[in-house]
Amino acid sequence: MENPKSEIRNPKFEWAVYADATCAGLSVLIPIPLVDLVFETIFRRRIPGTISKARDSQIDLPTRLSLARPVNDAVSLSGCFAVPVAIGRYILRRLWRKIIYIFSVKDSTTALTEYWHRAFLIDHMARAGHLDPAADTRLAIRVFRHVLQEIDPSPLTGLARQIIANVQHVFRLLVRARRSGAAEMTKSMGELLSSHWRAAESSMQETADLYNRWYTAEVAAREAEQVNLDGQN
Repeated sequence: MENPKSEIRNPKFEWAVYADATCAGLSVLIPIPLVDLVFETIFRRRIPGTISKARDSQIDLPTRLSLARPVNDAVSLSGCFAVPVAIGRYILRRLWRKIIYIFSVKDSTTALTEYWHRAFLIDHMARAGHLDPAADTRLAIRVFRHVLQEIDPSPLTGLARQIIANVQHVFRLLVRARRSGAAEMTKSMGELLSSHWRAAESSMQETADLYNRWYTAEVAAREAEQVNLDGQN
């Protein structure tokens, strides 16, 4: 089994990798409960496919769906519809936080940074070959989900706030991004992220390094278990 390639670097910044992730994070600003969740789900589900296309990699549909799952299924669109009580709690919480707009900005800032890390990590996994049909994608996705729970969004919050401060008519923007493509409709945001890419990449690379360590540990544990089984036979 192939170990992580820790020295992978993009030859250049590519906004297409982060455009859908940015739109997913901005969806939190939509002032209508459930509508915001619908848009966030749409753009989150687009992230793996967009990266697969950008990297010319073959990521099958089940793997894309697994990569697109939210970290917390309880606040996902499917989770809300599956549990009626969760819908009520979600709507009450969202209404309160949207009435106090500063809370919505805070939530969107956190979401933006987490989605950037998600996109960076999926890109890293794709370029390492861990999402290829012949690879052990279950192992890669398991480590991926564990790493997402350990993300530190704080180094990117300043940049996320700048993005949010420059957004006007967020609902109209996201509708256009859904129809015409996120990368095309959010070019100005891409230019802002590109101008700060060295600092942003440094922060997100720490997430990829954590993935590398945990992936390598999982592989080593599996190989040790197999050696023990072979010794008993």
